[in-house]
Amino acid sequence: MYEQEITRRHRTAFIIAVDRSQSMCEEIVSNGRKVSKAVAVSEITSRIVSELIMRARREDGIHDYYDIALIGYSGDDVRSIIDPERDFIPVAELCRYKPERIRISGERRLPNGETVLHTEEIPLWIPPAAAGDTPMYEAFLRIRDIAGEWCRDPRNADSFPPVVINITDGEASDCDCGELRDMAGQIKSLHTSDGNVLLINIHITSDTTARALIFPTDDEIDDNNRYARLLADCSSLMPAPFDETIRMHRGNAGEPPFRGMSYNASITELITMLCIGSRSVTDML
Repeated sequence: MYEQEITRRHRTAFIIAVDRSQSMCEEIVSNGRKVSKAVAVSEITSRIVSELIMRARREDGIHDYYDIALIGYSGDDVRSIIDPERDFIPVAELCRYKPERIRISGERRLPNGETVLHTEEIPLWIPPAAAGDTPMYEAFLRIRDIAGEWCRDPRNADSFPPVVINITDGEASDCDCGELRDMAGQIKSLHTSDGNVLLINIHITSDTTARALIFPTDDEIDDNNRYARLLADCSSLMPAPFDETIRMHRGNAGEPPFRGMSYNASITELITMLCIGSRSVTDML
């Protein structure tokens, strides 16, 4: 299980869901800069999409190793951000889109521990936005439906299962905790012959005093933090084939099972979550 190599014959899928509610106006420190959560999430998502494209690049061009869906949710609106007419876009076709490019500056930590200012240019796959409530239940419902359709496609029957990455800063406004857990469970129950869909939740917080968590064990999650507990319950237990890589990233700390979630993590750690969240993507390099 979770061992199928990602090829053009055995593709996989990535669904990235982005909270674009009003609370995303709040400022946080991201990559050494003070920006709104909306800007931070926009940059995080754009980096993840760019990373996926880079990992599909070969000497003869972009290979269609996977489909990508980018879903935004706010107010009473849940929509596909890149193309309103469809959810999944093959990665090779995605490269034909020409998003605005922006230059961003931030801190980079060198291997010797020194921090330096770093500037880079990235394509802006999702513009910052912040308005309305947080219809996370409706977003999860949309994810369940499109991930289920993808898994039921006979061409994907033996593929590495889809990876869902949900980036949010708050609680759902359209359901209670039990309903959200149930819908997350329905997503995680979807599967190919290689394993169940992996649901990874990324929580963006302005609380600089909160302990950073990435792939936590259940005893590391603060039960007094109701939202962190809910997010953990909604996240996948990472499969055993990922345990060694996760432990190495965590400095050989903790014993499995690990949860597919992060809380107060850095951008670098979030990109690492992507790599670990689909071991086959890492193996492609």
